[in-house]
Amino acid sequence: MKRWVLVLTERGSDREGKRRRIAALLVVLGGLIGSWGVGSVLASDPIGYGVPIWPFADTADRAEHALLTQIVPVVRAGSPLNHSGVQVLRQTSAYGSAFWTLKMQVDGETRCREVAVGLNVTSRRVDC
Repeated sequence: MKRWVLVLTERGSDREGKRRRIAALLVVLGGLIGSWGVGSVLASDPIGYGVPIWPFADTADRAEHALLTQIVPVVRAGSPLNHSGVQVLRQTSAYGSAFWTLKMQVDGETRCREVAVGLNVTSRRVDC
């Protein structure tokens, strides 16, 4: 004959479940806030941070990135820039790098960018 044994166990207190749910909520909330913060920084200058992609960059940013990829070889060579829509505002050279401040007409907007070309290419948006 089979015997069935009924075992009664006491569940953990409801506080443990609440703590887990609160901890999970805080982790999700922290991830969302962190993602928003990183996204807003990247969206402020997607070309300078190297992410000219959606959702950070708009069409003008992508056009500016395409224009800069055409200009960088000219800056590396130290040749004069003969590109319509691009004006060189300032040109210096120091520490083995060339620093150019460019005024560009991109997608109906006027944008200025300081480009440093050495071993690496870096740039940042500046006021015109």
